[in-house]
Amino acid sequence: MKDRFLLRFCPRRPGGRAGEQRKYDRKEGGCVGRRMTLKGQISLCLAAFFLALAGQIFLSFYQSGTVLRELDDQMGNFNAISRFQNGVERSLSAMEDYRWEYGDAEALTDELHSAFSVMNAWLWRIDGGIDTVSEEQYLLYSAVCTTYDSYTALVEQLEQAVEAGEDDRAAQLYYNKIVPCGGYLRQYTQQLLNTAITDGQGTYTTVSALSDRVKWAQTIVVALCLVLGCIMAFSVMALLTPVQQLIGASREVTRGEFDLPDLPESRQPEMAQLTDAFNRMKHSMAEQVTTLREKNEIERELHRQKTEALEMQNRMERSRLQQLRSQIDPHFLFNTLNVILQTAGQEKAYRTQALITALSHLLRYSLMSNDEQVPLAREVRIVDEYYSIYHVRFGDRVKMVWHISDSIDLTETMVPSFILQPIVENAFKHGISPKEEGGVVRIRINALREKGLLYISVCDNGVGIQPEQLTQLKTALAQPGDDHWEHIGVYNVAARLRLLDKRGRMVIRSHPGRGTAICMYLPLVELTEEELDE
Repeated sequence: MKDRFLLRFCPRRPGGRAGEQRKYDRKEGGCVGRRMTLKGQISLCLAAFFLALAGQIFLSFYQSGTVLRELDDQMGNFNAISRFQNGVERSLSAMEDYRWEYGDAEALTDELHSAFSVMNAWLWRIDGGIDTVSEEQYLLYSAVCTTYDSYTALVEQLEQAVEAGEDDRAAQLYYNKIVPCGGYLRQYTQQLLNTAITDGQGTYTTVSALSDRVKWAQTIVVALCLVLGCIMAFSVMALLTPVQQLIGASREVTRGEFDLPDLPESRQPEMAQLTDAFNRMKHSMAEQVTTLREKNEIERELHRQKTEALEMQNRMERSRLQQLRSQIDPHFLFNTLNVILQTAGQEKAYRTQALITALSHLLRYSLMSNDEQVPLAREVRIVDEYYSIYHVRFGDRVKMVWHISDSIDLTETMVPSFILQPIVENAFKHGISPKEEGGVVRIRINALREKGLLYISVCDNGVGIQPEQLTQLKTALAQPGDDHWEHIGVYNVAARLRLLDKRGRMVIRSHPGRGTAICMYLPLVELTEEELDE
C-alpha cells in the first residue's frame, strides 16, 4: 500500500518503470522526503501553540488556583444563602396572601411544600463549619438552623389546621407564632448573607491583584500565538488554488451539474485525497439524485394517503362529539318538565308563569345553540336560569354561590356549550335534594394561565357518595362509549372533555355526609379584540 501511494502522488522519472520508481524514491527520499506535508506543518505550529498555552494555563492555575477555588466556594455559599432566603420569603408570602375564610387550602399547601422544598435543598449547602467561616458567620448559621426547625414545626401545625378546616385555629397560630418566628428567620438569614459578603471582601482584593499579573503573561502568549498564526497562514496560502477549484466545482454541483470533468490531483498529499474524494462524491450524488427523485414521488403519494386518513379520522371524532352533545338535550328537558309538573300541582298558576319563562330560556339555549364554543357568560346565565327554576320548587332549602376570579372576562372566555349546567344539575339532584335540610352549591371559576387551562369546580354540602359507588363512578368515567343513564350529564361532560383536548379532564372527590366536589380542567380560550370585533 505504501508503494502504491508513492507511485500515485510522486512524479515518475522519464522512461522509468515501477521498480525503477521505487528505487528512485528510496535513493532520493521521494516526494514525501523532500516536502513536509501540510498536516505536518500545521501540526508543528499547533504543537508549539498548545505548549505556550499549556504554560500559560499552568502559570494561571499555579498563581490563582487556590484563591479562585475559595472565591467559588464563597460565591456558592452566597448563592445557597440567597436561594434559602427566597424560599423563606415564598413561604411567608403564601401565608400572607391566604384568605382564611375563602382561601384555597390546596393551593396554600402546594405553595408551602414548594417553598420548603427549596429551603431544604439549599440549607445544607450553606457553609457553616467553624473551621471554614468566621465566628460571627458560624453563630448566625446556628441561629438560622435553630429558628428554621421551630418555623418548620409551626408551619406543619398550620397545614394540619387548614386541612382540617379549622381556620380560626390556623389564623391564631399564624399571627401569634408563625409571624414572629418567620420574622426572626428572615432577620437571621439576611444577617448571615451580609456577614458572608463582608468576609468575602479580602478574597476579592487578592484576586484583583493576581489578575494584573496574569494579564502580563497573557500578553506574551498572545504575541506568540500571533507569530504562530502567521506561519500557519503562509502554509494555508498554498491551498488557495486547489481550494478555489473545489469551490467552483461545488457550486456547479449544487446547481445540478454532475457531468463536470474530474478535478486534477494536487501535489499536496492531503489535497490530492480531498479532490479524489470530491470526484467520487460527485459520481455518487449523481446516482443518489435519481434515487431520491423516485423516493420523493413515493413519499408524496404516501403523505397524500395519510392526510386523507387523518381527515377521515377528524370527521369521525367531530361526529362522535356532536353525538355526545345531542344526548344531553332530551335528558335535561325531561328533568325540567318534571320539576314544573310537580310545582304546578303544589302551587297556584301565577307562579307557573315564572317557571315557564325560565324554562323557555333554557330550552332555547339547549335546542338552538349548536356552537361548539360559546362565551362563558352564556353558560353562567343558563345556570342562573336553571337555579331560578329549582329555587321555586325547593325554596330556601337550596342555595347557589358563585366565586368567579376577577381576572376572567366572561364575555371573552370561550367554553364548550352545555359544559356547566349538567354538573350543577347533578349536584342539586343527587347531592342536595336527598338532604332534608337542603344545602349550598358553590361554583368556582379560575384561570390557570401558566398552564393554559380553565379551572371550574362545583361543590355541594349534600349527602355525598359512598366509597364503593365513588370507585364505580370513576371507573365508568374512564370508559368512553358506554351508556350511563343515571348520571348522563356527568358522563357526557367527561366524554366531551376527553374529545376536546388531551389536557381536558374531570376530577371527582366526595365524602359521605359532607358533600361532593367535581373539578373540570379545560383549555383556556380567550378571544382577542380583533375576534370580538368580527
